[in-house]
Amino acid sequence: MPDIQSPGRPIPRPDQTQPDQTGPDYGGPSPLAGPAGPPAHAPGAARAPRPPRAARVLAVWGAASLLTLLMLRLGAQDAPATPWAGPAPSWSEHISFWDAGWYERVFREGYPAVLPEGGGGAVAQNSWAFMPLLPLLATPLTWLGLPFYPAAALVAITASGAGAVVMDRWMAPRVGEAPSLWGVALTWTSMCAAVLQVPYAESLGLVLVAGALMAAERGRFAVSALLIMVGSVARPIGLPLALALGLWWLWELAAARGHEGPGDDRDGGRARAWARRLGPGWARLGGRGRAGLGALTAVALVSALVWPVAAWMATGRMDAYTATETSWRGGGLTPFLPWLDRGQWWVGEHLGWLLVACALALAALGLGSRASRSLGPAAWFWCVAYALYLLAFFDPTTSLLRILLPLAPLAWAAAASVGSRGRWALAVAGVMAQAFWISWVWDLSSAITWVP
Repeated sequence: MPDIQSPGRPIPRPDQTQPDQTGPDYGGPSPLAGPAGPPAHAPGAARAPRPPRAARVLAVWGAASLLTLLMLRLGAQDAPATPWAGPAPSWSEHISFWDAGWYERVFREGYPAVLPEGGGGAVAQNSWAFMPLLPLLATPLTWLGLPFYPAAALVAITASGAGAVVMDRWMAPRVGEAPSLWGVALTWTSMCAAVLQVPYAESLGLVLVAGALMAAERGRFAVSALLIMVGSVARPIGLPLALALGLWWLWELAAARGHEGPGDDRDGGRARAWARRLGPGWARLGGRGRAGLGALTAVALVSALVWPVAAWMATGRMDAYTATETSWRGGGLTPFLPWLDRGQWWVGEHLGWLLVACALALAALGLGSRASRSLGPAAWFWCVAYALYLLAFFDPTTSLLRILLPLAPLAWAAAASVGSRGRWALAVAGVMAQAFWISWVWDLSSAITWVP
């Protein structure tokens, strides 16, 4: 990653006394330990080299991932019998729960040419909801003799480690090296961090989104386009990426509109002023960068259509993909309304709208904060676009906790905006939340009766 520039030593004012710059802190000769004593620090001797940045990131990631693995194994000892295994499942059985079984079916059977139907002729749950990149990458490992679940978990863990390194390379120039390491720690100790080491495609989606946006921010648009196309067959990220890139492109246009001086037009001045208020420290990409962003927006839009079109071509049904996705919610695709429905389900018809309004206000306050905007245009527009995408199309079941993982840049904003105690508090809270998520959600073993 690019080195983070450390601040230089302040230049003393004329009325200040110059400190002695011959000691070891300044690299000069040290005073002798005694009349005949050796130098405490020989001139020219170098300090012990620091480990490479990636090694430090992987050390934090590894510690957090090992803690999550330990929690998974401890939780498994208390897990009851489930549809996937008996009580106290082994590691390979435990990682086969939930959607991991669908990826194994894709690996074993591929995708159906005829969509299965349930009651009333509605499309039933099927493999078209699960994209092929994870099974595809796991297949060569199965040729070496690994069963699918360990092979797919190895792919997910590898992508998870790569995601930590890429996120750090992207975010550290924005927040600093130490806060960036804490961003890694907070992400990989968060409530649903376990899905980053089981046969789920979340870790693939995270590393590909981060890589695509970092490449775009650095003007490497061809690399970004390739990562967007690959990512769109790992997780459904094409549409939110297109929205993020499009918003970023519009911001670039607004920031560049008009010119300062007597001839500046009013609309151009207003647009530029709005853009500067939104991102006062954001660097602009220039004319070539704006063209690149426009092209990337088109690439992301096309990539978002690849998998739905593939399902259409294979099954002969135009809505094969969306009908499959909505089969989990038991109804058609109705933008925005599922949030109100779920709000009413949680707290009742008359309080449901208030719950949703408070959730939206909380999201707006978090995304509008200075800490979030300090992450730069790529990360900020991605978080805004992804939140809007979820609001429009997602049915907010308990899966929402996992689906929020692509908002990982906000962990870096949190790490940069609180002190050491706050960071430790967030990490401990994340570990506590993991215990509940592993037990109540992954293991289906909540024994809590909700009483006041």
